[in-house]
Amino acid sequence: GYRVSWYWYVCWVFLAPAFMVFIFVFYFVRYSPITMGAYHYPAWGEVLGFAISLSSMLWVPGYAIYYLLSTKGSWSEVLRQGVTPVIKPRKEAVMAEEKARLT
Repeated sequence: GYRVSWYWYVCWVFLAPAFMVFIFVFYFVRYSPITMGAYHYPAWGEVLGFAISLSSMLWVPGYAIYYLLSTKGSWSEVLRQGVTPVIKPRKEAVMAEEKARLT
């Protein structure tokens, strides 16, 4: 594997999550009921929309919390283990890369 540059690390670990949280919180701060002309959508429709949205968004922080609480070790060990990739390259891919490098 290759080590990502500090730029991408900062973007993936800090900036992107902070930006997503900002958008999510800002939406609720500036919330107003949904309308179309004079028609006001029912509360159950808005609740259903929020539930559908949250059903896809809560998995990432939910799994992160589960991982932090269920993995053995100190907080720093668990965080280090959690952000370290465990993907191993296939043998064929390594051989093809070596062959390409030699030619």
